[in-house]
Amino acid sequence: MTLTSSEDEIDVRDFVLNKRNGVKGLVDFVTLNTLPSPYIQPPHERFTSDKIISSHVPVIDVSDWLDPRVAREICDAAAKLGVFQIVNHGIAPEELKAVIAAARGFFELPADERKRYWKGSSVSETAWLTTSFTPYKESVLEWRDFFKFQYSRQEYDFAATWPSLCKEQVVHHFDRMKPITKKILNILINNLNSIVDESNEDSLMGTMRMNFNYYPECPEPNLAIGTGRHTDINTLTLLIQEDGVVSSLYGRASEHEDKWVDVPPIPGAIVVNVGDVLQILSNDKYRSVEHCVLVHKGCSRISVPIFYGPVDDTVIEPLPELLKNNEVARYRKIVYSSNYLKDVFGRPHDGKKTLGSIKLP
Repeated sequence: MTLTSSEDEIDVRDFVLNKRNGVKGLVDFVTLNTLPSPYIQPPHERFTSDKIISSHVPVIDVSDWLDPRVAREICDAAAKLGVFQIVNHGIAPEELKAVIAAARGFFELPADERKRYWKGSSVSETAWLTTSFTPYKESVLEWRDFFKFQYSRQEYDFAATWPSLCKEQVVHHFDRMKPITKKILNILINNLNSIVDESNEDSLMGTMRMNFNYYPECPEPNLAIGTGRHTDINTLTLLIQEDGVVSSLYGRASEHEDKWVDVPPIPGAIVVNVGDVLQILSNDKYRSVEHCVLVHKGCSRISVPIFYGPVDDTVIEPLPELLKNNEVARYRKIVYSSNYLKDVFGRPHDGKKTLGSIKLP
């Protein structure tokens, strides 16, 4: 498809992908009155209001982590819906807003500055910019760019080449969120009659990656999707949403019907969702929530998730503590990097197909 701008005619895919502009570069370059065809979702993938149900995602006060109520509510939410929000977690709202502002600041940089970090030619080995999910394998693109950071404990100065306007905020956010994640994991794993210690911490949260997700204003949001329906492939995801922006994140209400619940932005809250690894480890006691992100005509939107997952060569299978009483394993044993990640990144977002592919009959 070509679009006419004041300067030239452009091929959308070439401009967005090969010329490394992303969808942010596209909306900056040309005034869009209609959605470019590479972004028009087929009817069955479009998100309509009749799919939304009026169910509430739990909001859990974690001001006292030792309160049995906290553990009970976290485990219950992880089992029933797979997503919840926490408040009074110890990180000030101003600190969370500063991370969102840093993310927005990156996407407001001149295009040439952003392009320096484009995936495949990034000036940093631990940070890169890209668009959609697997854009060269997708017939329809997602209306999203994202800048990914990888926290590398093995490298002393892993953040040296990150953009100066956001480097400090990103490093501090990683450091602030890790102990919160560990507390949540301790609760969830203890409920499975196991523990988190030095012997298994790397297999639960040995990798930490953060996204700056940017969803530009969209001329026809009813035809597009910001992030397609998917589950996270890691153990746990902790996400902050931009305050004052309309609801955009939705989780599937149940495994058996196409109904979704709103996960609204709450000032100071952190969204927590269960990933595929935790569903496998728990032998289906916890639910990896399928979710998607909508876009809007009147505003752009920022979100910042941190993904906690296993180191690459970890063997993933149901916890042995769960199988002691003759419980049958529901998943086959896999190597995280060579089996699971390779499959996920080999195709577009497609719900829970990868998780289903390793489930035992």
